[in-house]
Amino acid sequence: MKRVTASEARRNWFRLLDEVLKGEVVAIARKGMRIVIRREDSARVARRKLPDYAAIIQVPDADLAGSWTWEWAGPEEDLTFRQGEDQ
Repeated sequence: MKRVTASEARRNWFRLLDEVLKGEVVAIARKGMRIVIRREDSARVARRKLPDYAAIIQVPDADLAGSWTWEWAGPEEDLTFRQGEDQ
């Protein structure tokens, strides 16, 4: 682990980022606190569970979505949903 002060990190920011990308872990010290910067492993990112959007968003007849349309008859009328003529 490489340790640097905040001032040094500011002067050499892009060099430090390049080192982190190569796998170096960098600890930046400021006012008695440490900030640790490390590269996130791509395998760890791949293991994250993505939300199941199919359970959240349900669209009936999604395969017909290309034929869906909306009609608006003016400010006094509601916006109405309508499926295409071939349905």
